[in-house]
Amino acid sequence: MIRVAITDDHFLIVNGIRDLLEQIEGIEFAGGFLCVAETREGLAQAQVDVLLLDINLPDGDGIQLCRELHNKYPEMGIIALTTYDQNALVKNMMRNGAKGYLIKNTSRNELREAIMSVHRGEQYLQKELKNALLQDALGNSSSRTTFRPVLTRREKEVLKLIMEEHTSQEIAEKLFISPKTVETHRLNLLQKLGVRNTAGLVKEAVNQGLLE
Repeated sequence: MIRVAITDDHFLIVNGIRDLLEQIEGIEFAGGFLCVAETREGLAQAQVDVLLLDINLPDGDGIQLCRELHNKYPEMGIIALTTYDQNALVKNMMRNGAKGYLIKNTSRNELREAIMSVHRGEQYLQKELKNALLQDALGNSSSRTTFRPVLTRREKEVLKLIMEEHTSQEIAEKLFISPKTVETHRLNLLQKLGVRNTAGLVKEAVNQGLLE
């Protein structure tokens, strides 16, 4: 029996996925969590083989949580289950420990196939996501759904100063924090926005209007 839990901030989605899982032979619903805090608490108390994880959560970022949970529970398979299909997000989730990526319009059969595959230690991507990543690799990427990440107050402060071309030392002095803490915030921002460097960070922040 594969024990499956879900983290999503919409109660109706948690209940809907639970109803789907209860119709699949060989799968047992192990819990529904509405935020990062509930997920941490729930996983500490229950045995979960596969976690279905949304990216945008009210009290944190699903990509960071994915990395944290992958490190803490390396035997647990994590599948992103979200409405966002940006190639950068797919790559970022997989780099941070996810073994699968599904869009919320997935069918019951595909959900079952993804859970079974990930539980066997394999990776699983929906066909359209595979095609999108292939087209991206070939330089034929089309526009995708825009994901607007949730930034903390401190991350917004750091981002604003980065965009004003301040160095990490200058940012640290202005915010009364250590340069190491600044670099931690910078790394978190890079991961949340799915970019690789400061130039990409500034460009994506402007495109998404994150400081408006």
